[in-house]
Amino acid sequence: MGIRLVVVDDNPHVSWGGRTYPVNATFQRFVAGLLDLPGSPVASITSCVPLRPAASPPVTLPLDPRIRVVGTAPFDGIAGYVRHLPAMLRANRSLLRAALAEADLVWMKVPASNAPLAAALSRAAGVPRFGYVAGSAAEVAAGQARSAPDELAARLVGVGYDVAGRLASIGGDRVVVGRELDGAGIVTSLVEPGEVRDRGGDPWPATAGRLELAWAGRLVGGKGLEELLVAIARLAGTATTGGMPTTAGGTGPALDVRLTVMGAGPARERLVRLATTIGVAERVVWAGYLADRPSYLATLASADAFVFPSPAEGFPKVVLDAMAVGLPVLARPSGYLAQLGPGRLELIAADDPAAIADAILRLIATPERATSLRRAGQAFAAAHTRQEEGSRLVGRWQTRWPKLPWDR
Repeated sequence: MGIRLVVVDDNPHVSWGGRTYPVNATFQRFVAGLLDLPGSPVASITSCVPLRPAASPPVTLPLDPRIRVVGTAPFDGIAGYVRHLPAMLRANRSLLRAALAEADLVWMKVPASNAPLAAALSRAAGVPRFGYVAGSAAEVAAGQARSAPDELAARLVGVGYDVAGRLASIGGDRVVVGRELDGAGIVTSLVEPGEVRDRGGDPWPATAGRLELAWAGRLVGGKGLEELLVAIARLAGTATTGGMPTTAGGTGPALDVRLTVMGAGPARERLVRLATTIGVAERVVWAGYLADRPSYLATLASADAFVFPSPAEGFPKVVLDAMAVGLPVLARPSGYLAQLGPGRLELIAADDPAAIADAILRLIATPERATSLRRAGQAFAAAHTRQEEGSRLVGRWQTRWPKLPWDR
């Protein structure tokens, strides 16, 4: 037995058949892992999440049944929360107050709409708290294509969210996910030790003359997937310059390159149309959301490389997953991915199709580089499994709040 942990998380959830399902996030799987640590000092977990009834059977996995769920008022995005702020505060105040009254420690995932309210209530109740900063709302807003007025409004709201999250952490602790990963940093990992695959001796690419690429995530704007599709067209010779097929640099033969996209989201139809328009529809497999982790990892592992050109990220879990199954990773150095450097990533220099294509061509030209990235990525994933990160996080809490009833 140990402490009673309360998590305040703004990721949307739905209820179906008496169970609670995340709409598109996997954060709660990491949270549940704390209960499985050897001699875990966490006795119970209560998660406060926005909750509404599901309109159809969810495609995601339900939350771990050991997690008690408190459903807070649902809302549609940052703008929806701000627009209905007084009503949201009235609806959530009593719910959060009751949950926090039973807590020994409050975990606030930020940026989050309910973080300031949770911070105020935990402060009033004398319950210690910490902010878990998973990224920047302002950077995400900046990476999404909008008209000029909408973009300015989104950035301002994003900045407000980030500031609110920082203020909510004052007087407690603050963990920035992905910072100082070669030291005492924390990353939200779902990787199990048995999932780390040693593929250093496998040929790269697996099939001579063909390159299989993979991408995973939520299908929304601002993730770099549009640019990746155009890069595929350039490499395959379906993009044109002056009416003639061309690869990334305008010279050289077209490549037999394929892309598997794992994930779902509102941008799917638009992205499928784009793939058709630029002539790569037959080269792209839309695998959808793969809730079953073994199936997801097997699909991921069937690729030769993982490409993640998103310009605005904290530290995406999908990159760690790709490293675990032995894929060299090509990525923009956004957020805390930059600290991995060229030793563990093939860096994409800019947010455009030419830069993505150039990075892919560099890797093709130096297969020994791909092998080196495989080994470095595998070692990094092995050092940052879900158990390792959970233990590191709990150790930080025990150092910060040694008087909590860790062995109650």
